[in-house]
Amino acid sequence: PHPTPAARLRTLLDDAREASRCEVMPACHDALSARLIERAGFRVAFMSGFAVSASGLALPDAGLISYGEQLSVGQNICAAIDTRRLLVIGDGDTGFGGSGNVRRTIEGYAKAGFAGVSIEDQVYPKRCAYSGGVAVVPREEAVARVRCAIAARDEMRRRSGLDLVLVARTDCRRAEEDLDEVLWRCRAFAALGADVVYAEGLAPDELRRLCVSLGPTVHTMLAQVERPGVTLISQTEAAALGCRLSLFGLTVLSAAVSAMTRALEAMASGGHPSTGALCDFGELKALVGFDALDAWEEEHQACPAAGQDGAAE
Repeated sequence: PHPTPAARLRTLLDDAREASRCEVMPACHDALSARLIERAGFRVAFMSGFAVSASGLALPDAGLISYGEQLSVGQNICAAIDTRRLLVIGDGDTGFGGSGNVRRTIEGYAKAGFAGVSIEDQVYPKRCAYSGGVAVVPREEAVARVRCAIAARDEMRRRSGLDLVLVARTDCRRAEEDLDEVLWRCRAFAALGADVVYAEGLAPDELRRLCVSLGPTVHTMLAQVERPGVTLISQTEAAALGCRLSLFGLTVLSAAVSAMTRALEAMASGGHPSTGALCDFGELKALVGFDALDAWEEEHQACPAAGQDGAAE
């Protein structure tokens, strides 16, 4: 049998560790953005809850989007790409509730085709880490949630062969906890068997301390958002710190919003976007699959459409 997306992601992470490399991981928000990430040659992407809530609902990432809504987008994303070429980690938030919800999230994301899922220690409903009012559950509950996610994943793997890489995330730095609490939670998550450990909101020197504290065998990641006054950490710098994944959670969405805004402003003022600001129509048709569909229909043109003469009733 072919290796699962999760197995391929573990291999990618292990190879990155051996090569002291950090994989850049753009975030997608729908099937089309995921396909563009795949075409650009990236090997791993992240389905961002912020981006999905923004693009699908025009609502803030503040616990307003449901499990079902995020799962639906994830199914479309995984169906639109070749999961042998692009591995996608889904934003699982807090697991969307109690232990039963965590188990359902794990199974649903695996069936959708994700390679991994992130589970965090915020209170439910959660809030975007860059908004006010971020709060985390006590450390004992945080550990219990990650333990539940790993148990659900392992049970699913034994029962069905489905698998997920588990990214255990803490937001306690955003909740104004000290670095010692961050390190404690991350070490606890790693000891439970999380595949990747991720602490939100760390400064570069704190991130380095985290990587040293966890040791070289634990995979870590960082997440960055382009904001005024923030200097981004490069791929080379992230690798030197010890990170294996570098998430840019809003870059693709922000670029899309900026391009759409400029085009609409030009139209609203009586003009029109320049040719260079638009995707070539032929390229757009190919991107969404018209060329492949035309080729298929030409090859199978003898097959009548449903309801036509000769079709099965």
